[in-house]
Amino acid sequence: MRRNLFKNKLGLALIALSLFAAGCGNGGGANSTANTNTAAPNTVSSSTGAASDTAAAKSLTIALTGDAIGFDPQNATDSISSFINYQIYDRLVTFNDKLEIVPQLAESWKASADGKTWTFQLRQNVTFQDGAPFNSEAVKTNFERLINPDKKLSQYATLGQFIESVSTNGDSEVIFQLKEPQGAFLNNIAVTSGSIISPKSIQEDEAGIAKKPVGTGPFKLKSWSSGNEIVLEANDQYWGGKPGVSGITFKTVTENAARVIMLESGEADLIDKVPGTDVERLSNDSKFTVNTRSTNRVGYIGINTKHAPLDNVLVRNALNLAINRETLVNKLYEGRVEVATSFISKNSFGYTDVGAYAYDVEAAKKLLQDAGVKEGTTLRIVLAANAVQDRPAAEFVQNSLQQLGFKAELQVLELASYLDVLKNPDSYDLFVRGASSVTGDGDALLRDSFLSTSKSNYAFYANPKVDELILAGGQALDKAERQKNYSEALQLIKADAPWIPLYEDTVQIAYSSKIEGITFLPSLLWDLRGVKFK
Repeated sequence: MRRNLFKNKLGLALIALSLFAAGCGNGGGANSTANTNTAAPNTVSSSTGAASDTAAAKSLTIALTGDAIGFDPQNATDSISSFINYQIYDRLVTFNDKLEIVPQLAESWKASADGKTWTFQLRQNVTFQDGAPFNSEAVKTNFERLINPDKKLSQYATLGQFIESVSTNGDSEVIFQLKEPQGAFLNNIAVTSGSIISPKSIQEDEAGIAKKPVGTGPFKLKSWSSGNEIVLEANDQYWGGKPGVSGITFKTVTENAARVIMLESGEADLIDKVPGTDVERLSNDSKFTVNTRSTNRVGYIGINTKHAPLDNVLVRNALNLAINRETLVNKLYEGRVEVATSFISKNSFGYTDVGAYAYDVEAAKKLLQDAGVKEGTTLRIVLAANAVQDRPAAEFVQNSLQQLGFKAELQVLELASYLDVLKNPDSYDLFVRGASSVTGDGDALLRDSFLSTSKSNYAFYANPKVDELILAGGQALDKAERQKNYSEALQLIKADAPWIPLYEDTVQIAYSSKIEGITFLPSLLWDLRGVKFK
């Protein structure tokens, strides 16, 4: 990485910055027809849509906290892969900055009265980055891949399992037949799992999609040096207009201080997850802009309910009572985040304020005594290294549990190792994670995290009544009925305490004031279709 060019400067800066270096909605209803305009997102400036052609477009450099896992949008689960895939691929519909549904590769759509049949009219004269035509057969090929359980794609559970069949009517009309009504169907196909991959890629080298992505989006992959950088180049034939930058380089920079130095030295044009101690200083510098946004992400500690003594609800409630969330939010995060009052964010449809767990150490000790938990019991906590915003909270919880009498051990793992650990219930007791409803709707998050049959239910939580309510909420077309089901489910989940919800997250992104045209989504994705230099 180019960071080596300023190695000495970085070392001095890390010393100077050591005081702060931490140890680290719903849109588009049934029976409606969308307008045919492209998205008009809320951007850094008033610019919207794809940037106009510029004679001397420059390349953009972004410093991220971690690397991607792969570029197959139907088989990726990490946030960085999703972020980069968002720039390479398009979807039938997409989100504006308020997570409202707007057209993308589909110009309009309608649903049947029972909510089980969806018909989309497709945009014409669009080609994939390999020259293959975009049409109804391309959409059919993509979704038939996704709905095939034998493919064992990670996004099958999120989207594929709900689709019965996909058919075409000419080149520009595609029809989805759902197995059951789905109130959040449009939201679910608007996320990266609904991305449309070149059918040529699927047919000729399906296994290679993760390393050789081909979409219809504004940028295409040029190179990938794992753990170092990902380079995208502009797709000059993009149907939405030639991008305003010649390319984008994503640097993997895990150290907070290093990302700040790269921004200030001009080595990066944009950095994510700005350390709190740098926010005010960068905000007061006219050369930079700091964008602080509320997100729909809840930072939490998941509890492995298969492991004794955590299989006892008394113990899980004790862990929740031992955490002083007000101190965590106001002291550790300096009030930049909010105490979580539910298991999904207030920015997501389905949210209900079930109340934060009280802070009562004596009550927690009494519960542990009643449950027969011995002092010195070991709890292994795992954390992904790229989740830098969660590390202070993880250490705070570790310390709180130690004061409660546990031997709490925190292990920080590289993302790939962390995800592997979560697949083995015998390898952890607690896990640090963020619950972000990328669809803007509680349906997908609740299904993934709390449905007893979900492979993403890393707490191994099981409550038949909660299963019933989540499924009923997903199938209902009436929003009031959906809300009622989700509210009841969230109340039951709180009583069962499979998580330790901590805070509703905010995100601080800093960038050169010479940049404009980025759409920041509450789901932590950024749409770079309109980005350009002033």
